[in-house]
Amino acid sequence: MSNQQDSKSIFREWLEKLQQESWQLELLISGFAILGIYQSRTVITDLDFLRNTVLDDSGLLLGILGFIVKKGWLIFFINLLIHVILRSLWIGAIGLRYVSQDIDYDKFAYSDIFNRFLKNSVGSYDDFIERLEKVCSVIFAYTFLLFLLFMSFMLFITLNISITVFIQELYPGNDTVMAVSGWFALVFFALGSMVFFDLITLGGFKKIKNKTFSKVYFYLYRFYGFVTLSFLYRPLLYNFIDNGYTKKLFYLSIPYIIILGFGDIMVTNVKNPFKPDRDYMLSNGLILDENFYDDLRITRLNEFPNEERKVNKKFLSWVSMEQYEITKSTSSFFIKMDKKLYEFMEKDSTITPYYKTGYVFTWFNAHHKEDKELNKIRNKKKAALENLYGLRRQTNKELRINKNDAVLENRLDSIKQKITLLESAFESQIENEKRKKSVLVKEKYLSAFSFYIDSMSLQISETFYFNHPHFGEEGLKCYFNTDSLSKGFHDFKIIRKFIASDDKISKDSIILPFIKI
Repeated sequence: MSNQQDSKSIFREWLEKLQQESWQLELLISGFAILGIYQSRTVITDLDFLRNTVLDDSGLLLGILGFIVKKGWLIFFINLLIHVILRSLWIGAIGLRYVSQDIDYDKFAYSDIFNRFLKNSVGSYDDFIERLEKVCSVIFAYTFLLFLLFMSFMLFITLNISITVFIQELYPGNDTVMAVSGWFALVFFALGSMVFFDLITLGGFKKIKNKTFSKVYFYLYRFYGFVTLSFLYRPLLYNFIDNGYTKKLFYLSIPYIIILGFGDIMVTNVKNPFKPDRDYMLSNGLILDENFYDDLRITRLNEFPNEERKVNKKFLSWVSMEQYEITKSTSSFFIKMDKKLYEFMEKDSTITPYYKTGYVFTWFNAHHKEDKELNKIRNKKKAALENLYGLRRQTNKELRINKNDAVLENRLDSIKQKITLLESAFESQIENEKRKKSVLVKEKYLSAFSFYIDSMSLQISETFYFNHPHFGEEGLKCYFNTDSLSKGFHDFKIIRKFIASDDKISKDSIILPFIKI
């Protein structure tokens, strides 16, 4: 027993010594962390791109993950930057104390009222250094506590959405299942809100002495602690709120997280009150937005240093013209394949998708969709060749018995020739059907759009599948002839059909001004 006490005493002494010297590690880690966090901005951009390319319900979950990473990045960067600045101030203050010692207010010969005020409000220089030390020591742990609290909150939201979406995906279109999943989400959120209220009141429900309530809430507390991973940082949390000084910072964490997490969507700075709404300007051709023009977008990005270009990229909208200033006889525009376009295609029963949507096993082509027309041709091929394959097998058996029989050899050559001709004919039919389907699919893609230049319908000369070099966005590259266009300004109008929330086809449009040189 005494050995255990001695080891604990030694461990406490070691911790006391370590915490006195921890400022060196704090400063070192903060400096490296800030550098690493700043350099990781492109990784966050890649995560955003990944979320932007996933168009099913999993894109929502990736969006939440990206939101957690981006806001976590912001929490760490701001807090650690503040920590480095304050810790550097603390070091400077200690260096100044070596030269100037404590503050001697009597040397200033101020009047009594100012002398009393400064002594009470400023105090001794050592108190100032101690206050800085407290803030610096706490803010390092406070940074991690903020991120972990934010992560728990987002895990709670993500789990609620994930379970609801999963249930509805298992039974799509079932009103009863949707109602049940809605009630489940409501109950899950309500019970989670109780645990959150208990957190911000520093254990308001834990203080209730009723045994039945305590027992029920205990299991509720354990459950939400597990799903939000809060059990991992409870020692840090409870050590934070058991001290009056750090408890104030804990109360600050709630508004701090709200401001960092949602401040950019809660507050908008209106710089020009006389500027029309952006959607109105796009639909009426009143704005030149570089995100809709490849050449203007490249010009803007070239103004940034190489390492800054990726961070300052915006995701393409659903259409992008190759040039604002058209100088060639042929120009092009890019149509991005987004969720609205896929939903429009899925409503068309005249075409069959090439692949199944969502996450599927690709082994043995399990992700391919069966095509009825191709299956008809393959079945005809199988029926037409079945007898010939049987005759070929039978003739081969007879030749193994009667070797060098000229009649059998001629018969075999004739059968093989018929098989080759039929296989070639059916393969030609299959290739024609594939080509026909490929053309039809592109036509169906384009049927969601109408294109006009100066109110005249635009004829598309060629269309190709294309991955845009901006962020690798998948879509269609459409070419058109510009020889008939006069020099000067023109309007390129695009009308898009999409499936609205009421499951009906709706339309929206934009007008992109351009110049023919």
